[in-house]
Amino acid sequence: MQTRGLQILLPYMRPWHGALWRGTLYAFIGASASAFSPTLLGWGIDALRAGIQPTQLLLYACGLIALSATLSIFRYKLRMLTGEIAAGVSYQMSKEFFHHVLSFDQRTRQDFGTGDLLSRATNDFIYIWRFYSAGFQMSIHSLFLLLIGSSLMALTSPMLAGIVVGLLLISILVQVWLGRVLEQSFVQVEREMALISTFVQEHLSAA
Repeated sequence: MQTRGLQILLPYMRPWHGALWRGTLYAFIGASASAFSPTLLGWGIDALRAGIQPTQLLLYACGLIALSATLSIFRYKLRMLTGEIAAGVSYQMSKEFFHHVLSFDQRTRQDFGTGDLLSRATNDFIYIWRFYSAGFQMSIHSLFLLLIGSSLMALTSPMLAGIVVGLLLISILVQVWLGRVLEQSFVQVEREMALISTFVQEHLSAA
């Protein structure tokens, strides 16, 4: 049975367990700051309507600034960390790919074609780098933001929180279905790019 998707990529995360846990912590802190900001703003508005003193209102403003700074700092730290993970994983995979290509005999190289191998060595690794950097960063941050935000929303309006969670679940199911549909198109695009690379390489070599 052919190995697909995450089954191929996830084993390369094993040497980065410590970094992944740190990234999860960074995402949790950043998502907490992002989710709590509207709550603090609401408290500030309610206090303003109740007629608090300007000095007390300043405390809410400082709190919002502190939450924004926390979000910016930990999102930056998460982005740098996931970039480091992506670079390390891409380097390891490209090194294994290079050694694997060197083990090919002449018949196997001809079957693949130089253009196909060049396409795999460039375009494929770009998508792998994006998966480990932007993909992990956005997914873990969005997950924590959803959980924390829904919990805070439930404290104010359980019915509204239930509606939001229900719509998000429907959205996730639709995206999973579309992902399976788009996967076939993506594979076809990669094949066409490999054919184009082979065509260009052969004609440039003959020129």
